[in-house]
Amino acid sequence: MKITKNLLGLSLVISLGLGCAKNSPQPAIPDMPALTGSNGGAVSNAVLTIDCGQQQGDVMRIEQANVHSTTSALPGEQARKWLQALKHKTVRTWLALRTINNEGYNYKYSGNVGAETSLAYYSTVADSLLIALTAYTPSANAPLPGNGKGVAFQNFIKQTIIYYKNKFPKIKYIQAGNEPDYNGETAVDYYEVYKDYYKAINAANAELGLAGSERIMLSNGAFTSTTNFAALVAYTNQFLALYAADTDPNKRLDFFSMNCYTEQTNPKLFETAKPQITAALNAKGLTAKQVFVTEYGLSGGTFIPAAWVQAQLMTAWAPAQLAKAFYLYEGGVDRVFNWAISHGEIIHKSELADLNNAYPNPYGYMLMFGREISDRGTRVKATSTRLSAQGLGINALASMGNGKGVAVLVWNYNYTNFTPDQEINVQINNIPKENFPDKINAKIYYIDSKNNNIYSHPSQTSLSTASEQALDYSANLSVPLKLEGNSVALIVLNP
Repeated sequence: MKITKNLLGLSLVISLGLGCAKNSPQPAIPDMPALTGSNGGAVSNAVLTIDCGQQQGDVMRIEQANVHSTTSALPGEQARKWLQALKHKTVRTWLALRTINNEGYNYKYSGNVGAETSLAYYSTVADSLLIALTAYTPSANAPLPGNGKGVAFQNFIKQTIIYYKNKFPKIKYIQAGNEPDYNGETAVDYYEVYKDYYKAINAANAELGLAGSERIMLSNGAFTSTTNFAALVAYTNQFLALYAADTDPNKRLDFFSMNCYTEQTNPKLFETAKPQITAALNAKGLTAKQVFVTEYGLSGGTFIPAAWVQAQLMTAWAPAQLAKAFYLYEGGVDRVFNWAISHGEIIHKSELADLNNAYPNPYGYMLMFGREISDRGTRVKATSTRLSAQGLGINALASMGNGKGVAVLVWNYNYTNFTPDQEINVQINNIPKENFPDKINAKIYYIDSKNNNIYSHPSQTSLSTASEQALDYSANLSVPLKLEGNSVALIVLNP
């Protein structure tokens, strides 16, 4: 059966007018074996087995939340459409109290974009906004009311929140700063700041007449795992001990925030992230909270592993982010925020390589693949025979439904210790006949060093398929993949 290359992309891209074939030749892709179907049992050598007969509830939405970096220029209209197509629940952005006090509400971010201009833009691409309300330490050149504490400071925070909430109603969540542990603040010092925040947020909610589910919600400034996750848990325990001992009946911690940059060789550890936070809350007699991971990455800052060059990190970022997000969600984390839409200083953290034309980096294509999984709605069982106890190797997330057939998102993540190429079979079983009354149209996409990688191949500005085949319906289907050591693949079976 003939395999077609460089065809139209996913429906997400088509809707944006980016899926049409452009003058962006792909590197040569070896012809792949034909997909084979049967009504018999599973293929014995399958590395991944997808069972459409075992439904597992709503699918985890890898692409549901995102972060704006203040170093970025303002995205253009094509980027707005790209972001809207991801159907974000929440976008996280930033406001600096010290700068607001000294430069006004519409001060310029480092990316030379006005704060209000930015808030207006991101209000159009998400259901809600989360604001990291930072810069609460005064300085001689940038003072704060009350020297950054007490009633005067609380009133300033309250008025700031009221101003922005009235102008940008989608503001729903506030973080009291960002990474105080990483910034060297003791939990004792930070908790004094946190008390001013919750008093100010309570006052703002009261003045705005917001109650119940309409309230502005407050969390800690995200604590971060800079050396290992145990350090984050230790700081969390110190903070929660102070919170539990606080006798103010109006204290509040509406959700818990954390950032994740460690455990590159053990992503499965993050399956325990929310359970550890919940246990810490329970140990202090506190109720369980929603947990948001508001930044995460293969590594922090500008770090590139010694064994790699920038191109390898760009390619590996997509499967690494998938591996971490998967285990965070498996452990019950409520929302994982992708970092970032565009980072003006650290390219491998950027989902978009071009903010005017909305050309994605490998990371951006990964989010588009995630949206294909979400569009089908119902998760189905996926098992792997090539996954370590630490969560390294080949894994998958699969879904079906909503009249859109079946999608399987595959990632091979092994950090710096990997086998260059692995040829595997993905066995998809119990494909519902009612979903495919005629043909099964199968497409395969890759994100790796050769495919859908604008950093390594600047001409690759549109999504390209590796293969496409039309098959007669079969209850079981074997799909061959050739995976690089750090790569992502998407299998889409459409009616």
